[in-house]
Amino acid sequence: YHPHLSIAGNCRMCQVEVKGAPKMEIACNTVVKEGMEVLTQEASAKAKDAQAATLEFILINHPLDCTVCDQAGHCKLQDYHYEYNARPSRFLEDKVHKVKAVPLGPTVILDGERCIMCTRCIRFCDEVTGTSELGMLNRGDRSVIAINPGRELNNPLSGTVVDLCPVGALTHRDWRFNTRIWFTKQVDTICPGCSTGCNAKAAVRDQQVVQVKARMNDKVNKEWMCDEGRYGFHRFLPEKRILSPLVEGKAVSREEALKAVKGLAGDDLLVLLSPDLMLEDYVRIKGFLDKSFKSYTSAVAYRERKLTPVEAILISPDYACNFRGAVFAGLAAGNLEQSYNEALQGLVNGKFSRVLMVGDRSIIANDQKSEVLHAISKAQCSVGIFTDAESPLASAAKIILPGRSILEKSGMLINRRNRLQYAQQLLDFPESSDPEWRIVTRLAEAFGNKLGDAVADREATFETIKGDTRLAGLTIKRIKDGGVDLEAISAKAAESEAAAEARV
Repeated sequence: YHPHLSIAGNCRMCQVEVKGAPKMEIACNTVVKEGMEVLTQEASAKAKDAQAATLEFILINHPLDCTVCDQAGHCKLQDYHYEYNARPSRFLEDKVHKVKAVPLGPTVILDGERCIMCTRCIRFCDEVTGTSELGMLNRGDRSVIAINPGRELNNPLSGTVVDLCPVGALTHRDWRFNTRIWFTKQVDTICPGCSTGCNAKAAVRDQQVVQVKARMNDKVNKEWMCDEGRYGFHRFLPEKRILSPLVEGKAVSREEALKAVKGLAGDDLLVLLSPDLMLEDYVRIKGFLDKSFKSYTSAVAYRERKLTPVEAILISPDYACNFRGAVFAGLAAGNLEQSYNEALQGLVNGKFSRVLMVGDRSIIANDQKSEVLHAISKAQCSVGIFTDAESPLASAAKIILPGRSILEKSGMLINRRNRLQYAQQLLDFPESSDPEWRIVTRLAEAFGNKLGDAVADREATFETIKGDTRLAGLTIKRIKDGGVDLEAISAKAAESEAAAEARV
C-alpha cells in the first residue's frame, strides 16, 4: 500500500477481522460502511495470526543475505519481520533463484531474488510518470519485475522507484555498496535543485552525501523526487574552496577585507544574488542595503527553462530553490528574469561601477561570459561572497569573502508555491568560512550599522521570525513539520485583523 498509488491489495499484510464478514478482509481495499466493527491485530488473535502467516509466505523465497544487502538497516521487510513474525523459518525446500544485479536503466539495478512483488515500482511508472517502462512476468513464485522489450527505466523520476521499494530489490547504481546506512548521519533537509523544495533525507559520511531519499510531504512532493535533484547534491560543494579573504588576489585579514569593502559606498551599486541563499541571508542583505546606501539595484539570478511533460510532474522550470525568499525579503519583484537580464546588461554597459555578488550562483554559469567578467574586473569596487575558488567570478572580483555552501548551513527556504520550509545543515564547513548572513552583518558594522546579535544559524532564524510580522507565531519546529503555507497564514492574519476592526 502507498497513499499516492492505486490499491493493489497484493501483500495481504493488512488483514483485519470484520464482524459479520465470512472471512478476513484487507483493510487497504475495504470500503467503510455505517456500523462496521473492525478488529485489527491489536484486538484479534485471528488477524494477528493471519499477518504472521502472510509474512512467512512472503519470506519463503526471500534470500538470507541481509548481511550484504544495501537495504539492511532501513528495510521495511526487516522491520515487519521483527514486528509481526520474529520466529525461525520452517521452510526446508530449495528457494527459487531469480535474476541478480540486472540494470534496469542508468540509475537503478534489480536484484530479483529480494523482490516481494509489491508492484509499487510498476504502479509508479504507470500512474505517476505515465512512462510504463516496468512490468511483471510469469506467475506464482516465478514472478519477476522486468523492463518492457526495447525500453529502459530512464525517466526523470526513475530513482523514486528505489525509495518506493520496501526491500532491497531496487538499488541506486551510483550508490550501490558505497556504505552501510548505520555508518552515516541522516539529516532531514530540502533539495536545493529547484524551487519545488522536495523534502529529502540525506545520508552523510566522511563529508560526502552518500545517499538521498525522498521524505513524505503531501503538500510538496508526496514521496517522489527527481533524479536531477537526488543525484545532484554534489553540485553545491566545490572541490577547491576559498579559505581566506582576498583583495586583488592576495590573502588578507578579515579586518583588511572589510575596510576595502567600504569602496562599495556610492549611488550606482548593483547587487546580484544567488537564488540558493537562505531567507535569513536575504533579510540581512536587505537590512544592510537599506541602512547603508541611499540607492541600489538588486536582482536575483533567475531564468526559466522548458520542461518535458514528465519533468513538469515535479520539477520547477528553474534552478532557483529560494528565489521566493528574495522576493519575500523585498530584494526582487515583478519579472525576475527580465530584471536579472537588465542588471547584467547594465553591468556590461558601464551603468554600475560598484558590484556586490552574494553566492557562487549570483550570476548563472552560462552568463559568466567574457564581457560580464571584464565589467566586474574593471568596476571601481567589486565584492564577491563565494565558496568556489575555481569560479570565474572569483577570478574577476577584486574583493572576495569566503562564504558557505547551502549544504553547510541551516535556514529557511520558500518554495515556488510560497511554502516556508526548513533545511538543516548537512556537511561541516571550513572554520574560516561564514554564512552569508553573518558576513553581511559584519559589512553593516563596517558601514556603522547594526543588524542583529545572532552568532549561530538557529539564532539568525529566531531573529528573522521575530523581526517580521508575516512570520509571527512561527517556530522552527512548526516549519520543520511539513512546512508552512505563507499565503494561508497571511490570509488568516488578515481575517483576524478585519474581525478586530469590526469589533471596534
